[in-house]
Amino acid sequence: MKRINSVKRALAALLAGCLCLTAFAGCGDKKEGGDAGKKGSDIKAAIIISGSFGTQSFQDVALAGCQKAADEFGFELTKVENVNSSDASSTIQSLIGQGVNMIISPNDFFNDSIEELAPENPDVRFISGDAAVPDLENVASSYYREQESAFLLGALAGMLTESNKVAFIGHTSNVVMDRFDYGYQAGAKYVNPNVSVISMYTGSVSDVNKGKEMADLLYSQGVDYIAPAAAACNTGVFQSSKEHGGNCWTFGAADGQFHLMPDRILASQVKRIDNVCYQFLKDAVEGNWKGGQPQEMGLKEGGVDLLYTTNEELAATIPQDVKDRVEELRQKVVSGEIKVPGTKDEFTAFSFPSK
Repeated sequence: MKRINSVKRALAALLAGCLCLTAFAGCGDKKEGGDAGKKGSDIKAAIIISGSFGTQSFQDVALAGCQKAADEFGFELTKVENVNSSDASSTIQSLIGQGVNMIISPNDFFNDSIEELAPENPDVRFISGDAAVPDLENVASSYYREQESAFLLGALAGMLTESNKVAFIGHTSNVVMDRFDYGYQAGAKYVNPNVSVISMYTGSVSDVNKGKEMADLLYSQGVDYIAPAAAACNTGVFQSSKEHGGNCWTFGAADGQFHLMPDRILASQVKRIDNVCYQFLKDAVEGNWKGGQPQEMGLKEGGVDLLYTTNEELAATIPQDVKDRVEELRQKVVSGEIKVPGTKDEFTAFSFPSK
């Protein structure tokens, strides 16, 4: 990893400190987690993200887990939003200079900065919530087999579709989106060899209109089930589903998102990064820190899951034999009998049942 010299680093940190004071006034939200007498009161934490909170993305799910820990264990939690990857190192340095000793990054956007700064700040702990960071004792990290929950969702879509056309909408093409995408495709084709799966990408995590435009196009082409995993763009998909009505159904992601469109979202693939962040913080408070040991999370570990709608009327439209088949597939994935593909090469080599 490229290193800048110490003079440039000091100047960058000083400049970031000045900027950060202004930035915090506009986008940072500081909240006392509770009683100063609680066990976690020596922790001063900050969760740092590239986008914004309140977009119904998994970053909000991560925040919920962090806030739960802050409230329960009594430590301060600061929210820092809209940080570019190019500014991540200087922003983190500024936070450390202000006494923050626990940096939480819900995804892999700032991993280069974490891997650079963690060895230089051994008294500061880092949580990388969605990427493996091995061999650094002050970095706790997790990564997910998103393809497993996507596989179940794809199987559900493959059995429910009447048009034999289903779709996936992601935000940007990357290794995480590949796991969602190819897992979903594999699940649909595993149960329905005649199904066509269309994959599209918005190129944005925040363009709601783009999500809606893509969903409008897909529904007009006969797609009857869309699985979005595109952060705030998902809400555009939900709007499209509501406007088209009928058999133009949608699934959810993040925390389930059922509350956003309770009469159109039949099921959701969820990533329980809230539980993971909470557990890492709890471990820190209780002296059980697991730095340097990336935690792999799939269906078996409870890191990902498929949830059905709690809308009883809507849930009743999913036949019991379909749910039973999904549960059968879940058990095969958990046992290792089915190894779900998460890349193009794995998908190409995947063994589907004989037609």
